[in-house]
Amino acid sequence: MRHLRALLVLFLVLLMPLTGFAEQRVIVDHVEFDEKSMLLTVHADVLDVTFTPIEKLKEKQLEILASGKPLKIKSMEIETAEEAKEPVAVLILMNASNSYRPTGEGEVVSPLEVEKNGVKDFIKSLRGTDKVAVLAYRQDSTQDQIYPFGSSFTQAVDSVAAYKGAQESDDLGLEGSEKGMQKSDPPFVRAVRKSLDYYKKALPSLGSTRRRYLIIMSDGKDTLTKKTKIVRKFERMTSRFKEYGIRVMAIGYSADDQDFLATMQTLTEGTKGLYRRVKPNDLSTVPAVWDGFAARIKKQYILKATLEELPDNGEPMKGKDLMNYVVSLKVDAGKDGPVEGEYQDVKLPKPSFDWKALLMWIGIALGALIGLGVLIGLIVMLGRRRGGGETVYVEQEYDGPDRGKLHVRAGPLSGEIFHLIDDVTTIGSMKGNTIIIEDGSVSRRHAALKIDQMRYEIADMNSTNGVLVNGKRIHKIFLRDGDKITIGSTEMEFRLK
Repeated sequence: MRHLRALLVLFLVLLMPLTGFAEQRVIVDHVEFDEKSMLLTVHADVLDVTFTPIEKLKEKQLEILASGKPLKIKSMEIETAEEAKEPVAVLILMNASNSYRPTGEGEVVSPLEVEKNGVKDFIKSLRGTDKVAVLAYRQDSTQDQIYPFGSSFTQAVDSVAAYKGAQESDDLGLEGSEKGMQKSDPPFVRAVRKSLDYYKKALPSLGSTRRRYLIIMSDGKDTLTKKTKIVRKFERMTSRFKEYGIRVMAIGYSADDQDFLATMQTLTEGTKGLYRRVKPNDLSTVPAVWDGFAARIKKQYILKATLEELPDNGEPMKGKDLMNYVVSLKVDAGKDGPVEGEYQDVKLPKPSFDWKALLMWIGIALGALIGLGVLIGLIVMLGRRRGGGETVYVEQEYDGPDRGKLHVRAGPLSGEIFHLIDDVTTIGSMKGNTIIIEDGSVSRRHAALKIDQMRYEIADMNSTNGVLVNGKRIHKIFLRDGDKITIGSTEMEFRLK
């Protein structure tokens, strides 16, 4: 039977119009941080396009960001709320109005009976310290308590099974809450308000149960009130649900008038819940929708990420050692690419200044500079040595484009490499030359090398000892790759690359 219902859930959601979170498949429900353990806990629903929970998420599929910057995570644990045995509190609001009760005209199965079957199956999915309460409302504004908040699930199921939807009630002792209601409020709006007040009064008995849901099945009807007015009332009510941390999930079903069904979407979207609309001829699928709601509650993910360090890109809070972040969960959910959900106003401590790390890095930097200086000195010393050993070249500090190079093979600058950058490179012993060779055999302005459209011409500037190219004295000559140039006691090799 369970497998059959799972198939019905899939079939149903494929037929239904995508509403609510059609483009948002990651819904971050809650974020908390423990500074002592550096543990960030993220509670999130991860759903596929049919709003069914995605199972068996892996760490490699997930990325947690703080205001757009990926967090550095040391380790991560991933489990569902069911695996973590995290309790849940659920208040169920059933519709027991005339439109849902048996008509007595040969109706085989009434919406109320189908609704009760779905509610009973949902309650049977609860475990341990979970808590459930069941209310029913009627069009005459009467609200019946079927089962108060508790964990005796068998008793709750029996109470729902025995409920006929006809008895009167003492209105749950909620007369005080009526002061905040207008007499003109439609019956369904009044029922939702009373449910919220019922939840509020029950909070002390719910203890530390953080996850709280209100699940509604209704047609939302009110023939005397405009739909837009009901939507506005629900919009104003959303902030109260958020205040108490209650998420609303709703099933909309009506055998005839469909106009008021969409009013429930306002509550579900505003509280990050879920809305399902059942078509008039699909009444038999209602229990499967309740099963889907149970699966979503049990399969919510709890991500426990131990941070390596605190982020530093948040918005500082005036007068506090805290920073405000938007925490996002990005999930690579398959071929459609990553999807993302966010949670506003997460307060994290400001990262403290690590003096020990700073001193360590300063020591490393100083050591590196000293070592580099020693290395350069050794290279220069070896490069200036003459003899039969291989010449060690020290390239001048330049990492831009050049148009050729002069490799010094002998002389005072032996081992150095000069990049040809300018159109004219002058060589001599006087300051102001491009290449200065402090040698008595080199004239003050000895030679010049001109570059014109990739033609390299070297000329003697009327020097005392002249310029030799490949052993021959020249006045002017165009150079070729590998030519040997002699200026005084300095020998250079011209290279294009």
